[in-house]
Amino acid sequence: MSSDDGWRYDPSRTFRGRMQRGLGVAVHRARVDPDAPDVVYECLRRDYRWDWQVDDRLVYLARLVRDLRLDLTPLIDQLRASGPNDDNQFDLAMGVLEALGRAGNDEARSTLRAYVKDGVRWIEVLRAVADEWPSDWWDDLWELAAARLSPADADEIFADSAPWSSWAGRDARLDAACDAVRRRVADARANRLCFSHTATSDLIAKLLSRSVDRSVKIPVLAELRRRDPDPHLLEVAARVRDLDLPFLGGALRRLGAVAVPAAREWAADPEHPLCWTGQRILAGYGDADDVPALFTALDQLEAEPGWCGFDDITSGLTRLLDAEPGPGRDRLARTLNRLLRSSPHSYERASYLTSLLILDPEETTRLLPVCLLDCEPGVRLIAAQHAPLTDDTVKWLTELAGDPMEEDGVRDAAAARLTSR
Repeated sequence: MSSDDGWRYDPSRTFRGRMQRGLGVAVHRARVDPDAPDVVYECLRRDYRWDWQVDDRLVYLARLVRDLRLDLTPLIDQLRASGPNDDNQFDLAMGVLEALGRAGNDEARSTLRAYVKDGVRWIEVLRAVADEWPSDWWDDLWELAAARLSPADADEIFADSAPWSSWAGRDARLDAACDAVRRRVADARANRLCFSHTATSDLIAKLLSRSVDRSVKIPVLAELRRRDPDPHLLEVAARVRDLDLPFLGGALRRLGAVAVPAAREWAADPEHPLCWTGQRILAGYGDADDVPALFTALDQLEAEPGWCGFDDITSGLTRLLDAEPGPGRDRLARTLNRLLRSSPHSYERASYLTSLLILDPEETTRLLPVCLLDCEPGVRLIAAQHAPLTDDTVKWLTELAGDPMEEDGVRDAAAARLTSR
C-alpha cells in the first residue's frame, strides 16, 4: 500500500472502489461505462494493492487497457519518470506493459526493449521480460546488457537465472559479471552458520540459552523448520517472554495438533507474544470448543487497521462450522461476504470464496460468473471450475482460455470447462 497515510480507499459499493480492489464487477461495468478510462488511468497511476508482494493487479489492469483500447503514453511516461522511491509506480507500469507485450501489443513490447537500452532500472525490466516472454523476444538484448553492466549492478544480477544463464559464453563482460556474483554468493554461504548436522535437542538448547545471540537463533530456527516438528519446541514457547526468539511462531505452527493445548492458553491472552500464533494453530487444528476463541480472533482483526490474516481464521471457522447450522455459521457467512467485497487485500479473496462455497453454496455460485473477471488468479480458477454456464460465463471462459496473459492453470481450467459442455 502507498506510504501516503492520509489516503483512503473509496467505498467498496462504488465503481471506483471496486476497481481499486480489483473486483470483477468493476470490469463488467468498465466495458460499458464511458467514464471507465479515467478510473483505469487512476489505478495505473497509483498502486492500490494492499500488499504489493502478493496482491495481484497487473493482468487485471493490462486487460482493461487492452479491452478499452487505452493510450499507452501515460503508462510509458510513468515508467520513464519513476525513480527508486516511487510508491511502486515503476513496478506497476512495468508489470502492465510486460503483460500487454506478452499478449502481443507491439508498442508495449518495443517500449520495454527500448528501456533496456537507456532506462535507469533496466535490469529489472530485463529480468521481467526474461521471466515471462519467449526467449526470441529478448535474446538479442545481450549486447546491450554487456555494454551497460557495471560493478554497481552486481546486486541485481541472478547469475543462474534468465537472461544471464541463457547468455553464458557469449561475452566476456557478461561472464565476468556472473562469475563475480557466483563468487560472492559462495563466500556468503561459506560464512553462514550451518546447523544441518546438529542434533535437534542441541538446537532447542541453543534457543533456550540466554547466552546465544539472536543472530545465531535465527538460522537455528530456520534449520528446525526444515526438520520434522519436535514437541520440545513447546518448552521454548513457555519461555518466550524471557528469550529473544524471532520467527518462533512459524516453527510452532508446524507442530499441529500437538500444540493445541498450549495454543489455547496463548490465544486466551491478547497480550501474549504468541497470541496470534495460538489463534492460527486453533484455526488449523482446534475443535468445536475453540469456535469462541476464533470469533474473538476475528473481532481482534476487525478492530485493527490492517486486512491480513482473515483467511486463516475464517478458514478455520469454516472447517469447524461446516456441519453446524446456526447463528455462528450465519455470522461467519456475513463476515466473509463483506470481506469478499470490501477487502483490498485481494490475495485472501480466493480463501473467502472457497469458504462461502461451503457455507452458502447456492448464493455464492450465483456470484461466480463475474469472478472470472477478478484480479486474482486463484479466484478466476475457482470460478472457471464452478461457475454456472450462463451466456456470460461461456463468453468469459472463452476469453480466458485464449488469453496469453492468463496463468496456465486458469487457462487450462477454462478450456476444460468449455470442452465439457
